[in-house]
Amino acid sequence: MSKIEERELFFEHIKKIYMQNPNFEVTPDTIYYELSLFNVQDGKQMRISNDNLINIQAQLSNDFRKKDKIKCFSNGYFFAIENRGSYDDKTFYDKMNTSIKLYIACDIKNLYNVTSLVFNYMIDENIITQSKIAKEMRNDVLVVRVSTMEEAEKVSKFVNSLDYNSLVSYNPYILSDGKVGMTYDGTLSYNKTLSLLMNSYFNTKKNSNSLDKSTMEDFVNFIKREVLLCINNSEYLHDNYNIDYKKEGDFIKIADVIIGNLDGTLNKANLEGIQVKKGENIGGNSVFYENKEKLLYVIYRLSNYYDIDYVHRLLMDYCKNGNADIFTRRDLIRDIIVREFSPYELKLTIIDIGDKTLEECISLTKEKYDDDQCVFAISKLLLNKELDGFTRDNGVRNKLGLIVPKEWLGSVVISGLDENSKRMVDIIDNISLENKNIVMKNINRIQKEGLSNVIGEIDDLTKDIIELSKYIYEYYIERMRKEDEKKSGKKY
Repeated sequence: MSKIEERELFFEHIKKIYMQNPNFEVTPDTIYYELSLFNVQDGKQMRISNDNLINIQAQLSNDFRKKDKIKCFSNGYFFAIENRGSYDDKTFYDKMNTSIKLYIACDIKNLYNVTSLVFNYMIDENIITQSKIAKEMRNDVLVVRVSTMEEAEKVSKFVNSLDYNSLVSYNPYILSDGKVGMTYDGTLSYNKTLSLLMNSYFNTKKNSNSLDKSTMEDFVNFIKREVLLCINNSEYLHDNYNIDYKKEGDFIKIADVIIGNLDGTLNKANLEGIQVKKGENIGGNSVFYENKEKLLYVIYRLSNYYDIDYVHRLLMDYCKNGNADIFTRRDLIRDIIVREFSPYELKLTIIDIGDKTLEECISLTKEKYDDDQCVFAISKLLLNKELDGFTRDNGVRNKLGLIVPKEWLGSVVISGLDENSKRMVDIIDNISLENKNIVMKNINRIQKEGLSNVIGEIDDLTKDIIELSKYIYEYYIERMRKEDEKKSGKKY
């Protein structure tokens, strides 16, 4: 059974728990517990027996506690060893808080031997690590943290060279490298973050009486929407997921890794790129990494070599399949993409830049013309993805068209909207070309003659699009007002 099929199997298992127990509160801890004991053998789901491992912990403690420069300790549940090299406490823990996390597939029969071999290998190779085994059997029983992808690959190569077969494997929501699963989780827990998101998704489905329509694809799209909400409003992340403000960046990074795992775009290079980035708090409307200028550089350099439609196809293809080889090596373009942008982060950054650029377009168009012109321009954007209703001043219209593919302009527009408005945008996208042309003629007439003069002669669809455009316009105006208020420290 493939990892994709195993993911579906666990997803359906949790879905079944929700559907069969409508009055039972399923918590993130419930999902986390089920995830830790999930295993597949011969194509069938098998629950791991959580056998006690204290004797193995004691044996390992006896083996390693006297080794030079190695620190051993137990926190009551995990037995851990640390190889800190010459680093002081702060430097070591800083490295571990931005480490690559490895899950080594191992069953109880092989646990002591494999753990001893892996620990000794890392000590002999002087690999900086914090590694631990649990006191009960689970699929993440043996976890190794190392500070770089290079060291992660060394450990993985060593583990995969060992002659053993495990009846237990790490959970299928993790990047697979043979007997080793790789991820990043910073100061949080990857599996707990996955459980939080899955719990939020199923609760949303439960509250809308649509549990039966839950799918893995829909779950991926849900995570993407949640990430956008969290970036635009750090209070949302704190209130809905109880994430400390200092850990916002790690939450978004983990969500990025989860998305890459689920849509098949994550690879080791992407994972390393996420790991090495400097995270930052995500309050307000700033994207969570300091990479906007790098992306603008990439797009501007690409536009020197190719026409803009081809540049947009490159960006969209990368976000779809994760293959960075489609980018030229000239001007370090491919290197920047590999090191700085996972597929989802690339799209997210483009949408974030597009959102701020659209705000500029609206502001300058209002300043040069009036409210009605802004509503007209937004209507054209919604209907035909055309930008010529906005002013050219300061080059903002050209910037929006250069950075954001037409196919993604809808994602830019809906980033701050409520669910009903988002659904309306989706409906507009699916209107036939014939009906779009009719609506566009009506909107052009409104622009020339004024809404009050023709209101009785236009169809309901045109009215709905005008109302939605007004709502979007007012959303951006209110957002700009709040931003000005925050900058000045005054309330209007």
